[in-house]
Amino acid sequence: MVLNRRDKEQLVIKLHQEGKTIREIASIAHLSFSDIGSIIRRIDGKVDDDVGLKNKSKYAQALFLFSKGKKPIDVSIELDLPASEVQNMLEEFWALTEVHELAFVYHEIKTFLPSFLKLFHCLKNNKMLSEKHISNVLRYVGNDLPQLTDRIQCLSNDVINLEDKKRNLLNQLIIWNAQLSDLGREIDLKNQQLKRMSK
Repeated sequence: MVLNRRDKEQLVIKLHQEGKTIREIASIAHLSFSDIGSIIRRIDGKVDDDVGLKNKSKYAQALFLFSKGKKPIDVSIELDLPASEVQNMLEEFWALTEVHELAFVYHEIKTFLPSFLKLFHCLKNNKMLSEKHISNVLRYVGNDLPQLTDRIQCLSNDVINLEDKKRNLLNQLIIWNAQLSDLGREIDLKNQQLKRMSK
């Protein structure tokens, strides 16, 4: 059965009141995280006091704590929840607060998060967090970096080849020096023989 917009909203409200997560609601109601977030914000309003919060589900309490700036570890400790569950709730909090793209981006980069943070701090420390600087970095990464990488590889190969030639020439020089030394000794011997013969 195809539900109209109003029916879907009613379904979202019902599922939310049953304590379902946004992910579960999205799967059942076939709505985006942001649409579900809008409906839930409209019906919930803002939770301002801890007394009313204690009667809410752990899910609602977690969202409230995130809204107050609590870190995932604080939420995990306070609500006695496993890290994986808190992480899911944090992603849903991002969706509810209309930064749902962050949840999707996080899934893409979480394996490389330390490297992304290093890049962020590098840009920040060098005062390069403006739109202009970030556009330049993206341009270099998208267009120039592959060519620069190839150029660096070619130059590295050239250096290796030159080092090989240098080693070969040094070896040849050692051989020539030894031959010159031998020739010098032979010349000395011949000179001595000539002197003796001329006496």
